[in-house]
Amino acid sequence: MKTVVAIASQNKKIIFEHAGKCRNFIIYTINDDIVESKKILELEKDETLHNASHTENKTFTSTLFDVDILLTRGIGNGLIQKLARQNVACYKIEETDPDTAIDKLIKGTLEAVAPVSHEKSGCNCNCGGGQGHNHGQHHHHH
Repeated sequence: MKTVVAIASQNKKIIFEHAGKCRNFIIYTINDDIVESKKILELEKDETLHNASHTENKTFTSTLFDVDILLTRGIGNGLIQKLARQNVACYKIEETDPDTAIDKLIKGTLEAVAPVSHEKSGCNCNCGGGQGHNHGQHHHHH
C-alpha cells in the first residue's frame, strides 16, 4: 500500500512551524514501509495552504490535497479540518528532522502533539472518520 506524506520544510532541511505559509514541502512516497521516492514540492505563492483556506473559489485545489498525510510543527485547526475534508490526515509533531520523522512514522513511533484537535467542537469536522480516528460515536444521523 502506498502512502504519500508531505512534510512542511521551508528551507528543505528542517520541519517548518507554519504549514499554512510554507511553500516548500518534501514529498515522501512510502510503499510497504520503504521510502520509494523523495521529492521537493515547491508551491507558488497562491498555492499555499493559507491561501487555499482563504479562497472563495470552490474548485480550488492545492497539490497538497493529493497527499495522505501532512507532517508539520504548527498548523491551525481550520486548516486541519480543511485538509481532513480532502482526506489528508494532518499531524503536528515535535520532530525537526524530516527523514527521522518519516522513519518514526513508518515504525509507528512518531509522537504527534495533536493528531486532530476536536476539543472546541463535538467533531463536526466531516472527515469521514479518516485513518486512525474513530469518530463513530459523534455522528448522529437522523
